[in-house]
Amino acid sequence: MQRRKFGTILSVACGLALLVFLLLVLGGTAARTEAAVPGNLEQDGARSPQAGALNGASSRPLVYPLSIDPPTLDINLATDTTSHMVLDQLMEALYRYRADGSTEPAGAVTHTLSPDGRVYTVTLRSNAYWSDGQVVTAQHYVDGIIRLLDPATGAGYAWLMYIIEGAEDFNTGVITDPNQVGITAVDTYTLEFTLREPAAYFPSIMAFSTTYPVRLDIINSDPDWTEAGHFVGNGPYVLTEWDHGNRLVVEKNSHYHSAAQVAIERVIFPIIPDAGDQLTAYENDQLDVSSYPSSELDRILADPVLSAEFHRTPRPGVYYLGMNTQLTPTNNISVCKALASAIDRSYILTDVLNTPWREGATSVIPPEIPGYQNKEVGYTFNPTQAQTYLAQAGYPGGVGFPAIQLWANSGNEAVIDAVADQWRNNLGITVTTFYTDWGPYLDYLDGCHDNPGTCDYNAYRMNWVMDYGDANNILNDVFHPDSLFQYTGWDNARYRQLIGMTLTETNQISRTAYFQEADRILVEGEAAVIPLFFFDRTILVKSDITFEYPPFGSPHFMKWEFEYRIYLPVVLRNR
Repeated sequence: MQRRKFGTILSVACGLALLVFLLLVLGGTAARTEAAVPGNLEQDGARSPQAGALNGASSRPLVYPLSIDPPTLDINLATDTTSHMVLDQLMEALYRYRADGSTEPAGAVTHTLSPDGRVYTVTLRSNAYWSDGQVVTAQHYVDGIIRLLDPATGAGYAWLMYIIEGAEDFNTGVITDPNQVGITAVDTYTLEFTLREPAAYFPSIMAFSTTYPVRLDIINSDPDWTEAGHFVGNGPYVLTEWDHGNRLVVEKNSHYHSAAQVAIERVIFPIIPDAGDQLTAYENDQLDVSSYPSSELDRILADPVLSAEFHRTPRPGVYYLGMNTQLTPTNNISVCKALASAIDRSYILTDVLNTPWREGATSVIPPEIPGYQNKEVGYTFNPTQAQTYLAQAGYPGGVGFPAIQLWANSGNEAVIDAVADQWRNNLGITVTTFYTDWGPYLDYLDGCHDNPGTCDYNAYRMNWVMDYGDANNILNDVFHPDSLFQYTGWDNARYRQLIGMTLTETNQISRTAYFQEADRILVEGEAAVIPLFFFDRTILVKSDITFEYPPFGSPHFMKWEFEYRIYLPVVLRNR
């Protein structure tokens, strides 16, 4: 949790009546800036200390910008961070991530595990209610997961629940009876999961949105069930306004089991696509939180106020290049090693991205995840060694090396152009870069999944931000040879064996060692993936807000609060 304090704290005992009189006489209540206010930023709830102190929590909303309108608030269809930012306020999974990455009970109270490691029995809260006052039951959680897995739903995150017995077969149409899926409502407040094999990471899955409950009675009867005034959730807030393309508003859910602990009663989400516009609104006190253009970073860090409100929080993830191991010349391991050794990550982070605090990556396991071993594996910048690898591949000094293609989605030009230039300069090879929008880019890669050797890219750009706090989410879900997100055509028998061992191993030390060996095979032994850098989250937050960002998923605004202060006018402070 991040905490900042400012101003002089005054005890109410020092004379509230006199204070109010002086505030009225001296004009102590601060006015909102006269700068033009975008239509999606409302005028009430001014950010003045006095307004917060005298009017109470409900008079001041938290104003948190979104860069796009949520693509969907369908509980089972959302896959993007913007939709989840809103849904995570309206809904509650079985568990919730804390700021340190551990989990805490949310919709659940506790769970037990069978001796064979396959059956999780979850006890639910008996005081949990939907926002319309109905009791939240185990069947609602069953309905949510079955709807997620139903092929008719077309849920993008269905794969995350394949560890449940029968889930993959149901999602892919091999079986059609949902009763064959290993999830059961034992009674009103008891939920049972049967896994197809032991999975030490499953408690982390129970903190993800794939365990949201649903109300089928509402979904099946109301075509507008995702809209304001229609949405019924089990989370700390309810959706009271959604002016599409303009803003959303959520307000405290009076039926929430812990409503008394929700300090901020109202959150406004204005849609402000441009980071520069967000920063302007933030500096005009129209936003409580803001992103910023990278071009403004130096000014922010030099400004005494903005620098104090600039925060870095964990966001486990890795930015990487995948090698097409079925296409010449990247089907040669020595070529991949040469390419990995020819990249100066420090230059990219410092001079290209202006984020010198970030960590260059030679491993794919992020620092926040057990198994992190970054510079102990993989290839750091070493142009001399890169040339040695290139010679071993049969291309001394780059002679005879065929032109290669480096593909990326638009918006990554600065990084990818820098990588291409380093390959040209440090290896003496010809590199062509290709860019396209995200949708067509993914469509192209998906079309290459089964046979990358028929496609044009030698290397492709991708990143992965962790869904949950276990190395399984990247080494298995992303880089397993059978993964839906693998476009390298790479395979390795020992890697497969190690990942299989992590699924059944209950000793965490041994399990971590298996992950580390698999990581080494991927980025060093085979060099099928070239990590570039690890992610973090940087953001501006007003100094009178106590806040926290969990490393996985969205912030939970039920845990945020304003640090209300009563400010004494200077004339009285000096007496």
